[in-house]
Amino acid sequence: MSSLSLLYPVSPHVVTRAWGVADELYKEFGFLKHNGIDLALSEGQEIRAPFDCTVSLVGNQPKGSGLFVCLLSTAAYDFPDGVRARVELSFMHLSRTPVSKGMRLGAGAVFAYGGHTGRATGPHVHIAPKRVKKGVIGYRDLDRNDANNTFDPDPYWTQDYARTSS
Repeated sequence: MSSLSLLYPVSPHVVTRAWGVADELYKEFGFLKHNGIDLALSEGQEIRAPFDCTVSLVGNQPKGSGLFVCLLSTAAYDFPDGVRARVELSFMHLSRTPVSKGMRLGAGAVFAYGGHTGRATGPHVHIAPKRVKKGVIGYRDLDRNDANNTFDPDPYWTQDYARTSS
């Protein structure tokens, strides 16, 4: 059995909006709740991969998520409800990214830089975690119910920051 452990992708790890919060803002996009967490960061700040993964999607939605990158875990993980699944994390509102779809990244690799593209009030990164049982979900296939088919990542942070090995 392998439990999910996520390294912090930015330092410091400061949550500005938690997962699952019901808010009028999300109704504009057809969502019932916040489908991820928002972390404070500076414009241009490095964002690092929180696990070994493959870039599953890179795109831009100017009126919503802005520039985004989706990372699919290399490993499958066992969840408390008995589900075994890979995890896809969608990172949104980025200023730029050096990665493209299909690239493999090790934990700690820099894959994006902080920004406030799309519908954002200021620099931050929105991270939406999803469980993937078959294939690749990708940001394009959101389910708008139950916080958009996402899960609360809070219990899975390791309390360590992602960094490349020296």
